[in-house]
Amino acid sequence: MCSRSFLLCVLGIIAVVNGKPMLSLSLITLRKVDSLIEISGHLHNTGQFLVFRADREAKIRVNITGGPLAYHYQFEEIYIHYGMDDGHGSEHRINNYAFPAEIQVYGFNAELYHNMSEAQHKSQGLVAISLMVQLGETLNPELQIITSVFNKVIYRGDTAPVRYLSLKSLLPDTTGYMTYEGSTTHPGCWETAVWLILNKPIYITARELYALRKLMQGPSTTPKAPLGNNSRPLQGLHYRTVRTNIDFAKRGNAKCPSMAQDMHYRDDFFLPANTWRDDGSLSHNVV
Repeated sequence: MCSRSFLLCVLGIIAVVNGKPMLSLSLITLRKVDSLIEISGHLHNTGQFLVFRADREAKIRVNITGGPLAYHYQFEEIYIHYGMDDGHGSEHRINNYAFPAEIQVYGFNAELYHNMSEAQHKSQGLVAISLMVQLGETLNPELQIITSVFNKVIYRGDTAPVRYLSLKSLLPDTTGYMTYEGSTTHPGCWETAVWLILNKPIYITARELYALRKLMQGPSTTPKAPLGNNSRPLQGLHYRTVRTNIDFAKRGNAKCPSMAQDMHYRDDFFLPANTWRDDGSLSHNVV
């Protein structure tokens, strides 16, 4: 499934690190995703995407700060992109490696703008945190809160409540990330997002991935095609700079003396899914 409105996204960027230079700067750690707050909202099958939106009437909101972010961002929604097979599904690729799915966490600049609708049109308006989703034996516990209602959003227009989701616990256990400035990947593809691609995946089981692939584009009367394969076509970097705070020298098997501005990702940077290492890190095979 690929909506015609995806054609509006040609100016956007889907990060590709494929033997290309990546500037390694001393970016600070993403300082804060409010950890003690559990949020509630609704999961929607829009016929194009699976989207979780936080309840607007909630008195307490989750804030995202630090890292490359100059402002406080307020969490608003989650988009789930996935493929109908394990070989593709994520919108970001590293060294042309695609994950089975990708979860994108969006927030808006709450210091400068009143809401998501206003911020998405404005400079520094949005933050988008990309979580690569890898096939594994154990499901991320917070992701399970979302996957448990997949059977209630099978058709377009279906909505299901999701309660007590901890955004902090949904994120992988890493302080490393890559970042660039680009666009949202769903229509209208606003060029106002600061992207962070975290340096470890989260995991989903084959059972939950199977349930995800049973979702449909149409209503129950005319289900149409499966909802999967709902990723935007891969885009080039368009001369944008991808930066990182990943210090490759911290790993015992690394030969790099320190981070440097001429750091390159090697062609063997990523391992195939069936040889994924136990630490779950995306930063493998750098020498």
